[in-house]
Amino acid sequence: MRTACIVLAAGEGRRIGFRKQFMEVCGKPLYMYSLEKAVKLFEDVILVVPEDVMDRVPVPEGVRKVAGGKERQDSVLNALLETEADVVVIHDSVRPLATEEMFREVSVLDDLDGKVVAVPSRDTVKEVSGDTVLRTVDRTHIWLSQTPQGFRRKVLLECHFRARNEGFLGTDDASLLERYGYRVGVVLGSYWNVKVTYREDIQFLERILCKEV
Repeated sequence: MRTACIVLAAGEGRRIGFRKQFMEVCGKPLYMYSLEKAVKLFEDVILVVPEDVMDRVPVPEGVRKVAGGKERQDSVLNALLETEADVVVIHDSVRPLATEEMFREVSVLDDLDGKVVAVPSRDTVKEVSGDTVLRTVDRTHIWLSQTPQGFRRKVLLECHFRARNEGFLGTDDASLLERYGYRVGVVLGSYWNVKVTYREDIQFLERILCKEV
């Protein structure tokens, strides 16, 4: 069974104000931490980048580059159309602390259609409207989804086309499979597997990554 990994690095960084995936952290661009793990584990590796910087983004030998789309979902679909792998693993390039073991675990699907890395919520969860707390949500079954996430390519491709036809945008790829009734499993992730979203996340990563370099 052929496997592929799609590393997403096409975001515009609207919250943080710049394309964080290309910033240098401890001597190399942030996206490279994930890409270097992927090339060790997968037969086919695709990096999705903004079209306007395609020619300026260096990648390891054998990695293919694909232009991203307007939304994350569009970027994933662009990459899915460029591989014939049976199983695809999708990963956000701004999660550089995802481990090789996480990539391996989500790529073994057995009788599932998809598998995600996630962690149980450790905090009390509040439903809020404006500046008012509406209620406390029972966190017993609340998990926080991360990447990498693995899928049967044909199933994920079908779900992407159906979502596009309906104008539906999911917050991750697993949400598309959930919407159309496919089976998605979960692998215990790590609270260290942070996603760079705000500037304080960068300081946290620098402390971890610079010790490893």
